[in-house]
This record gives sequence, C-alpha cells and structure tokens, in this order.
Amino acid sequence: MDTLTAEKVRNQVFKLTFFNEGYRIDDVDSLLDRIAESLAAWETHHPESVTVTSDMLVPSQLPVARFRETYKKDGVDAFIEEAREALEFYETYRYH
Repeated sequence: MDTLTAEKVRNQVFKLTFFNEGYRIDDVDSLLDRIAESLAAWETHHPESVTVTSDMLVPSQLPVARFRETYKKDGVDAFIEEAREALEFYETYRYH
C-alpha cells in the first residue's frame, strides 16, 4: 500500500450511485478537504495545524441519501479507513 498523502486525498475520485443509499457528495468532499489539510500539516511538520485526528474518522457518521446522486458507500468507507490509518501513523510514530 502506498502512503496516503494530502495530494492523493485531493485527487481521490469515488464511484457514484443514484438509486442505492450512498454518502452525500458535499459532506464527503468537505471531510476530504479536512483530511487533506491535516495530512498536509503532518507532512510539513506542523502538527499544531491538524484538525482531523484518526479517532474522528468514523464512516458511519456520514449522512446518507437515496434517490439522488451520492458516492457509493463501500469506496468511501475503504478510503476513510486508509485515511484513518495514515493519520494514526503520524499521531503514533511521527514527531513525538
């Protein structure tokens, strides 16, 4: 597995669904922005600027919708788990 970086988060693309229950696009995109900012803070040695921690990343807390364009849940859940692991690594092993 490649190390997740702020740039990779910014470039992440998820599959869309319409009829199935999925995560609302605006909410996921907002969370991705915050994750990217936090990873960038770690990458540039500024942990004081981190706004999202690993324990804050719980996919089931994202709002869901149906019968509108949403992101497929499984792809988002997997990506959030990857982000949680990356943040946990920084929190545990870096700059302490």
